[in-house]
Amino acid sequence: MTSEQQKRVLVTGGTGLVGLAIKYVVENESDQKKPNEEYFFISSSECDLRNLEQTEALFKKYQPTHVIHLAALVGGLFRNLSRNLDFFRDNMHINDNVLSVAYQTGVKKVISCLSTCIFPDKTTYPIDETMVII
Repeated sequence: MTSEQQKRVLVTGGTGLVGLAIKYVVENESDQKKPNEEYFFISSSECDLRNLEQTEALFKKYQPTHVIHLAALVGGLFRNLSRNLDFFRDNMHINDNVLSVAYQTGVKKVISCLSTCIFPDKTTYPIDETMVII
């Protein structure tokens, strides 16, 4: 198997709700994981994605070919309402760092999911990026 065929999938937010669900499927449903795939489930204790240098070091360590980006600062309704600018800034840094480093290191594909906490509490559906709270 050549290195071009090998898929190294970095999952940020790997210990969150969606990350753990993906991990369960990868580890327990053998028809979902191919032999040439390797997954790395990362938590915030391993890397502060708000920090560019730590993000670069993480990508250097794992050398992903693909990224499933699920990481976000979340904290429940009260924290989101009382610190919404802090949450917005931190999540912008996280997303900017992950996407920038993925681009710089030649990651082939990125799937990025954002928390719905960035949208208004009382809203109509479907929601889109024009409804972000700043």
